[in-house]
Amino acid sequence: MGRVLAIVGLVALSMVTGVAGASPADQVRLPVTMGSEPAGDHGADMVTVVEGDHLWKISARHLGPESDDERIAPYWRDVVAVNTPNLRSGDPDLIYPGEVVEMPAIP
Repeated sequence: MGRVLAIVGLVALSMVTGVAGASPADQVRLPVTMGSEPAGDHGADMVTVVEGDHLWKISARHLGPESDDERIAPYWRDVVAVNTPNLRSGDPDLIYPGEVVEMPAIP
């Protein structure tokens, strides 16, 4: 996979710069993130979305099993407000597995 990315990077480099014969020293390394991060927590404040997740479920899980809807609702609103601008869809009702959401401080 790394060689494919290096070749793609060289092609992109030659297209952008107009240099037709890029040398191996001109290799462009592209980060590979798809599938490279395990699902789950990235620490106390970042969570990776897994299949079946939604922001309410993630908020409830982050607050713990003792939390009821009355406690989850205001925290969920904070989670939505913090993450909506950064979501791939821009819609807090449509999140994708692999997206990383920020969990604000628990009040």
